[in-house]
Order: sequence, then structure tokens, then C-alpha cells
Amino acid sequence: MRRDGGSKGRARASARTARPGRSPAIRFAILLRGVNVGARNALPMADLRALLGDVGCTGVRTLLQSGNAVVETRLGERELTRAVEAAVSERMGRHVAVTARTARELRAILEANPLGAVASDPARSCVTFLSAAPSVAEVAPVVGRGWGPEMVRVAGREIHAWHPDGQARSPLAEAIARLPLGGTVTTRNWNTVVKLAAMLDDPNPPGDGKKAGERPGRSLPGKR
Repeated sequence: MRRDGGSKGRARASARTARPGRSPAIRFAILLRGVNVGARNALPMADLRALLGDVGCTGVRTLLQSGNAVVETRLGERELTRAVEAAVSERMGRHVAVTARTARELRAILEANPLGAVASDPARSCVTFLSAAPSVAEVAPVVGRGWGPEMVRVAGREIHAWHPDGQARSPLAEAIARLPLGGTVTTRNWNTVVKLAAMLDDPNPPGDGKKAGERPGRSLPGKR
């Protein structure tokens, strides 16, 4: 899909409409769902950085190829996620859900770490980020039963899960994916959460500060 002036203009207009005056700048981690999973979902991180700049974000850095970024913005969480969703969804030609957490919120998640006593492998410890705290009924299918060696905890707007045998054949991971949750939902492993928190705590990294832990990717057709 071509990225043209109309797309950029609409993204900027969305950001301007949402901007609540001159509120203090806030550092956010932005999490996209379902990008670079399969050939039809390709989004080079250079393109994501450009899109985030288009909606008024500064200090943009990306992590890996799975749609993770840290930014600074004067937008609030709801305005930010709406603006980024509009820009990325138009760029991709399909809806892309976006979830965000402030630097303070991400640090609080690390400090709480409700499964830290048992989760010995950070690659198999996962956090599912929700845009709104789930109701008791929404999470009852996973909270109201045992999962053998796997474990799950719900804390605010996050669902923490421990998959000692990995996620690929995990009954718990499948059950979490099927929960009737409202709003946006996306999952990251503990390694990624730790790295994003570190990036948020270091607003002036050495080098160009644009990307971390990712291989160079080719821009989509039409990227200039």
C-alpha cells in the first residue's frame, strides 16, 4: 500500500485534533499487535518510526521487529493510541491494534512481577497488555481453574502468565488468546518488557537512538 501525502496528512490531523493543549511530555512504550507475523503483515521498523513522527512523537526508538517502540509525546494515552492506530492501520491496509504504557506504569509492572518467584526463564514468562482492566467474568475462564505447571495472575490491566514448556503448545496461552476481552490486547515476553523499560529510562542513548536489537529491514513500497 502506498504511503502518500493524504495518509500522512490524515495522521497529522488526527494527532492535532487529539492534542490536549500544552500538557507535559510523557514517555510511552507503544505495542502493536500482529505486525511482521507472516508475509502479509510486514512493517519495517523504519516505517513505524516515520509514522510515529508523523503523529507528533519525538525521541522515537524501536525494539526488535515485532512492533515495539518508545516515544515522547504530549498526547494522553487514549489520544496517542488512536492516532497511532489510524496511521498504522492506513499504512497496513488493515486494522492494527495499539496498546501503550507510560514509563512509570512499565516500571511498576517490573517491580510487582507477580510470577517472579516461579518464572525462571524470562522468555517463557509473558505479559498480556490490555487497554482496560478486565472484568471478573472476562478472565474467569483462566483464573477459575488449575493449569498444571503453568500459572496465571491478573493484575490491573495486565495478565501475567508462566509457560515453563513454552507458548507453542500451551493450553494456558491458547485460553488467554480466547478470552472475551474488550479493547486492545497484545502480549510480550518478560525479556521485551525489561528492554522497553530500560529504553524508557534512558532517553539519550549512544548512537542514533533509533533502533535496538533489530536487523535492518526494507521499507514498504512507496516509502520515501
